[in-house]
Amino acid sequence: MCPKSSDRYSVYSSEDYEPNGDNIVLRNRLGVKSQTEMDALEEKELFRAEEEVFKLFDKHHQFTAQDIQNIHQLWLGDIYDFAGNYRTVTLTKDTHTFAAAQQIVSCMQIFERDILTKYTPCNSTDIDSIAYAIGLVHVELILIHPFREGNGRVARILADLMASQSDYPPLDYSEIDKINNPEGFQKYIAAIQAGMGRDYQPITEIFKKILRC
Repeated sequence: MCPKSSDRYSVYSSEDYEPNGDNIVLRNRLGVKSQTEMDALEEKELFRAEEEVFKLFDKHHQFTAQDIQNIHQLWLGDIYDFAGNYRTVTLTKDTHTFAAAQQIVSCMQIFERDILTKYTPCNSTDIDSIAYAIGLVHVELILIHPFREGNGRVARILADLMASQSDYPPLDYSEIDKINNPEGFQKYIAAIQAGMGRDYQPITEIFKKILRC
């Protein structure tokens, strides 16, 4: 959906790592340097944010790029200064480079215009249509990777919100859990990669399974 670039940019201080923390934990408002402690803190705040976010959006809401920023801020605002803001550094995972930092604003504008306005609100009674809409939105948001931290979890919150618009409960992601279901997780990663070529069938099948759990 967006042009690819491998350009590198300097990292703003709020996106840098905690000093004397072995470049593992991102600079944060609490001075946490332990990854274990940070993981627990992020999970605690995620649970709170998930409860709050369902009070903000009803089943008729059409999501926007700003909503996604607000969800990120709601979750991580007490932890990171950069919460709710698009990242300023280009990220690479394995051999894939996500959207370059200077392209994120335009990528998210296109994402809102071409995808969010078409597939939200997600009001349907057909599981195939619901799974396709959630899967496509999920893949494209992951491929942009707009934030320095927490992209996957924000994408899951958005998937939960879309599912709720079609009267489904919050989704059970055990099918793609990295620790407890590594085979399912690898299928999920392959589905994200397929989405790079606009093949959304694999991610649709995954969300069909998740919706049926």
